[in-house]
Amino acid sequence: MGLVTIVGALWGDEGKGKITDVVNEQADLIVKTNGGANAGTTFVIDGKKHVLHLLPSGVLRGKRSLLAQGIVMRPEQLCKELEEFDWKVSIGIDPRLHVTLPYHLALDYAREKAADLKAKGDNKTVGGAIGTTLSGIGPTYEQQKSRAGIRFCELAGDEEKLKKRVEENYNYVKGIIAQSGLDVVMPDRKQVDGKYVVNEVPLTPEYCQQVAVESGRKLGKYLSDVSLEVIEALGAGKNVVFQGAQGTMLDIGFGNYPKVTSSETRAPAAYAAVGIPPVPMRVIGIVKAYPTKVGSGPVVTCLDGGRWPVDEACSDDIAKTIRKRANERGATTGRARRIGWPDMVVLKYSSQLNGFTNIALTLLDVLHDIDPIKVCVEYEIDGKRTDAYPSWDLDALARAKPVYKELPGFGDITGVREYGQLPDGAKQYIRLIEQATGAPVSIISVGPDREQTILRDFKPF
Repeated sequence: MGLVTIVGALWGDEGKGKITDVVNEQADLIVKTNGGANAGTTFVIDGKKHVLHLLPSGVLRGKRSLLAQGIVMRPEQLCKELEEFDWKVSIGIDPRLHVTLPYHLALDYAREKAADLKAKGDNKTVGGAIGTTLSGIGPTYEQQKSRAGIRFCELAGDEEKLKKRVEENYNYVKGIIAQSGLDVVMPDRKQVDGKYVVNEVPLTPEYCQQVAVESGRKLGKYLSDVSLEVIEALGAGKNVVFQGAQGTMLDIGFGNYPKVTSSETRAPAAYAAVGIPPVPMRVIGIVKAYPTKVGSGPVVTCLDGGRWPVDEACSDDIAKTIRKRANERGATTGRARRIGWPDMVVLKYSSQLNGFTNIALTLLDVLHDIDPIKVCVEYEIDGKRTDAYPSWDLDALARAKPVYKELPGFGDITGVREYGQLPDGAKQYIRLIEQATGAPVSIISVGPDREQTILRDFKPF
């Protein structure tokens, strides 16, 4: 029996896709544990790019793939992804999973719009919009907690009962939006001339009912008790991978609240999300060679003037270089990500929360020919130095100044396949990561393809 959980160490977008795919090669079962259509995971296989939002990555290797109870699932998005595979994948959807319907997106958009208008764009600390992907994730989890949400077993059940429930929830959301003096509209997200644009489309209860009924008919055959399936697989000695979404610092409880997602993103939360007891588990923390963030909130080492949305007129040349090299834009929204120097203070905190047993370092190749490379080892807050990360105090993090250690840069490493062949600057950086996390850097990605990976005495199971 082997259980591996893969989790983003910071704010998501760490390149979990490639590492998950590497681990999946030896897995029997892949389970997505949290999040929804707000998270896009990118894979590059044989030079071809794949972006999955809801489907677990196991579908790319023909493995059995499951959506656990902790997911919130936008049904029409899942149907779209399944169509790209001609519906020829082995998936299971937990009946207890909650579904995201169009009115959830409308409420998400209305709240972000109202918050931004109230704060007049000031979103560096607690106030202002969160910078969500407008995917309706928060409102869906909210209805789950208030016991008013619609679960997958209902989506795949009696259609007349489903229509009634959808209409009731639409009217409830309409009443909340009306309190802000706004209309019930769907956010239609687009990229126009390289810019992120949101158009407003009027939303009716009839359309919501149509989406629910049609997707329920298509997806009902995939209903599976994921909790039981995982327990039986582990009992039979099979290898199971838990695939988390987003990153640790977006955790609803321990992240930079309120600039967080609406689910628990830490590795220990996967037990509850799937519905299994705490069995032994290996935790692979995915660490991007430089931190990035989509959405507002603190990034102490930010090289974009601390601004969100990104305004490149205020960005450091290093940020512009990295963003261009790695196409640092959200897989779901296309919005430019903020870029920062590596930060060992926040990484140490993340390791404390997750209990990393191994580190996978991604996109190390993107730092080529940047000399020196600055790595934050402490913060200075109100004149005092600390290596403790106050995740709950956004005001303190906004005042924090990074204390850097400079490392020598290095050249092109995309052809390196052995750790010993890495240049000294890269090795020094890796040692700092191991000191901060207490875990070995066992996987090093030096390029986007499967083969561009260095394994250091690493076996996932």
